[in-house]
Amino acid sequence: MLLGTLLMKQGQFKLAAQECEQAWRLAPDNAEACLALGDVYVRQRRNDEAAAIYREAIDLSPDQAGPYRKLAIAYLDQFRYSEAVEALKQALEREPEHAPTHYSLGLVYERQAEYDSAKVELERATALDTAYALAYYHLGDIHIGLGRPQEAEASLRTALHFRPAYAEPYTSLGQVFIEQGLNAEAEEAFKQAIALDPVAPEAYHRLGGLYLRQGKTALGQQLLAAFERLRAVGEEITRQRYILANFPDDADAHYNLGVLYARQGRYQEAAGEYHQALAIFPEDASARNNLANILLKEQRVAEAVREYETLLAANPRYAQGYSNLGTAYLMMKDVGRATQAFQKAVRLAPENAEAHYNLAMLYLRGGMQAEGERELEIYKSLTTTAPDTAQKTP
Repeated sequence: MLLGTLLMKQGQFKLAAQECEQAWRLAPDNAEACLALGDVYVRQRRNDEAAAIYREAIDLSPDQAGPYRKLAIAYLDQFRYSEAVEALKQALEREPEHAPTHYSLGLVYERQAEYDSAKVELERATALDTAYALAYYHLGDIHIGLGRPQEAEASLRTALHFRPAYAEPYTSLGQVFIEQGLNAEAEEAFKQAIALDPVAPEAYHRLGGLYLRQGKTALGQQLLAAFERLRAVGEEITRQRYILANFPDDADAHYNLGVLYARQGRYQEAAGEYHQALAIFPEDASARNNLANILLKEQRVAEAVREYETLLAANPRYAQGYSNLGTAYLMMKDVGRATQAFQKAVRLAPENAEAHYNLAMLYLRGGMQAEGERELEIYKSLTTTAPDTAQKTP
């Protein structure tokens, strides 16, 4: 079971499922084995199977709240809200002072537009955890739904007090201001949300709508186009964050967030996610390579070299790592080491056109005409367009 859990953290869900299934078959009366298998099924979106195995865990440990909370997750992924509500209520019967469960129940009620019930649960969550920024944010949205702008603003500002860099409450504040006719304040709130989270689609959508109503057609259309571009990425970021809210030690989700942030040019946030992925699973070659690429992009060359060397010490046949290390050595003007790195890259991956090109340039600059021309011929056979730069994009 421990191996299955480790494989799940690495994102190897098929192998994790096989290991956890084997552990469960060997110990079908072990509630922990059931829970581990259910967790893998959730990550594979095999939610019917996850729900069934969580119910087995409940039968084995009927007094425990945790299996009910996990069962609710499986139901929510299938939009089975009434069953999720019942599972969360059962969890609260066993652990009534658990603030995150009250919060989760409040969110389910909110999705069902049962705002009064949602308000009760979210207020209970904030009573148990007075710094619960997420709960205050959703409580603010509930007040918006109930037509209570003053209470909404108070809750949203409390969320920002405890979590100042939280973009979503600014978007909701902007909506409160619009409903009060405070368009200038709304504009500033939406802009603040975008500054904090440049891929938060809803802020673009609402600010674009505001500009269109004000007759600022070009700006409005530009923001609405950005909203359409960002919506898919924003939804995937939301999904990865949701996974981490339930499985905080999931290295694969941290890695996926890093990739999504890097695609948006949010390199500091991407690096933070890669660091967290590596703290959970230090052997993750892709995460370490991507982290080093970001350091290289930020001109932190010595740090990048250390990451590449750590990567290659653990993965001596990781060809792209040698190619990227060669680029780092070039930036340090260490031609000898750069040449050695590119040579290793092309030996391990003869199809790596970038490494052949860089090696050809080094040979030609060093007066090794025959070797350089040979590498150029190999490069031309692999591609017809020379790269703009030797550096890989994270």
